[in-house]
Formats: sequence, C-alpha cells, structure tokens
Amino acid sequence: MGDIFGLIIVRPFGLILMWIYQMVGSYGLAVILFAVLAKIILFPLSYKSKKSMLKMNAVQGRLQELQKKYANNKVKLNEEMQKLYESEGVSPMSGCLPTFITLPIMMGLYYAVQKPLTFMIGLGTADIALLGNKVGIDVATVAAKSATYQLDIAQGLNKFLDASGVFSNDIMGLSQNIKELLIPIDFNFFGLDLSLTPHISQPSVLWLIPLLSGLTAFLSSYIMQKMQKTQAAGTMKTMLYMMPLMSVYFGFLFPASIGIYWVTNNILTTVQEYALTKYLNKRHPVLTDIEMRQKEQEEKRAAREEKMQRIAEEGTRPDPNTSRKKRDKK
Repeated sequence: MGDIFGLIIVRPFGLILMWIYQMVGSYGLAVILFAVLAKIILFPLSYKSKKSMLKMNAVQGRLQELQKKYANNKVKLNEEMQKLYESEGVSPMSGCLPTFITLPIMMGLYYAVQKPLTFMIGLGTADIALLGNKVGIDVATVAAKSATYQLDIAQGLNKFLDASGVFSNDIMGLSQNIKELLIPIDFNFFGLDLSLTPHISQPSVLWLIPLLSGLTAFLSSYIMQKMQKTQAAGTMKTMLYMMPLMSVYFGFLFPASIGIYWVTNNILTTVQEYALTKYLNKRHPVLTDIEMRQKEQEEKRAAREEKMQRIAEEGTRPDPNTSRKKRDKK
C-alpha cells in the first residue's frame, strides 16, 4: 500500500472509525455506523446514478433494435447509440460510478481495520514494536507472515487493562508519546471477536459472518434484478450468484469486522435500491420501450372503442330532418 493512499484515504478512515468507537464504546457498532455514514455521504451520487439507470433501462428496446440494424457496422452502431444516449440524457457509465467509489472505501477500511495501531491510534513503527514486545509478539518476525499482527497486539494489550478499563502500570514503562496516544480497543461484539479472521478449516461461530455476508449479498442482487423493468435484468443473473459467492469467499479472508461492514452495506444497499426505485418511479416515471408500446396500443384501442360507441349512439339517435318532415305533413 502506497504512503499517499495511506495518508489520504486510510488514515482519515481510521480516525473516523476511532472517533465513532469512542463515541459509542462498541467496535462492532462503530463499524456498522461507519457503513451507514459512508452510505449517507454517497447517497446523492447513488440517487443520480439510479435515475440514469432507470433511463438506461427505458431505452433497452431501442438499443437492441440498433444492434440488430447495424450488426455489421460497428462504427455506425456506436454513432447511433451515442445519439440515443444524448437525446435521452443517458450516461451508460453513471450506474457503475457508486460501485467504483465503494472499492476505495472498502480498501481504506480494510487497512484501517487491519492496522489499528497505525491508522486508528496513530502510532509509529518503533512504538508498535515496543507494544509487540509487551504482549510477546516479535514484530520484525511476524510482520512479513501475518497481515493482521497489529490486531493481535491490540487484542493482547487488553490484558493490561484494570477494572476501570484503563491501562495498568504494568504496561506504562513506555514513552510519553505512546501513553498519550494509546487507547484500548475492545473487539468483542455480541460474543464475537471481530479481530479474528474466520477460517474455512476451523468451524466456529465466526462462520456466521461470511454466511450472512453471502446471504445479504444474494438478497441485494435479487432485489436489484427484480426492480429492473426490461430484459436488461437478464445481464444481472450472473451477479445474482457471483456476488454472494465472492462475499462468502472474502469473508473467510478478511477480519470479521470487515464482514460486519459488508453485511451492513448489503442490507443498506437493498433498502436503498427498493426505496429509490419506488420513489423515482412515482416522482419521475420513466416508461420503457415495451411500456410505451403498450400505452400506445391501449390509447389506440380506447380511441377505437370511443369511436365505435359514438357511431352506435348516432345510429340510434332520431334524425332531426325526418322529424321536421313529419311535422310539415301534419
């Protein structure tokens, strides 16, 4: 990980996570609230992206017609597709933008969680090595073998806490800098140690997190597919199964706290997708090509029925000329 990424992305995320943790006093809840905060910040972008995606779905029928018409002329096809996008105010890539932005957030949070002493507390390499010695971990030896050694150190430091949750004098043979910065982190969350990484070969209660991650990812993909109005939903069938499998896989690679973030993000995404689609369809309805054709057919059918009814009424209505002739004869 580059120093620039760590300074610009990871360190701020670590500070935010630590600030939330100190506010609520629960590491697991801090991760959940971090996910909520990220979702709130990204909501305007998600809103705009969703509007564009609905418009994109609406023109799928015309896109397919263009693809058939210019199947042998890719240049002309691209030109016509671009004209269609411009006339409808559609940006094909706008729907992917929130996903692209989510990736650095995930990476930044991962490193902040993986190295809490560096990015949450702000300790230097030498200070971390001293703390490692306090808990019996040789940082020089384990750093190259374990990506989560700082979690082990942070967890090991908790044995030096006294009854009031403050570090005892047993650990205070440290520099003033460490004393001022060091903050105990309790990784326990409803009986789960979020500093640990679930292992596929070691069944435990931590398996719940990767499994929940996969289940919520499936639910999110399923809802997104059902909310699509056109045949474009067929392109999401692969995601329906791939995303849950990837969520489970990564759940067994990353610390449990990352899995908690992933579960929370999946649930928030599901709720947001459903609510935004309902809201936008009500406030800014966009008819798909199929729906437009159906509406046109219904309007034509209604016009024909109205015309036939009018003709039928005129056929049964007495002719005023005939009535006048009868009066004249009398």
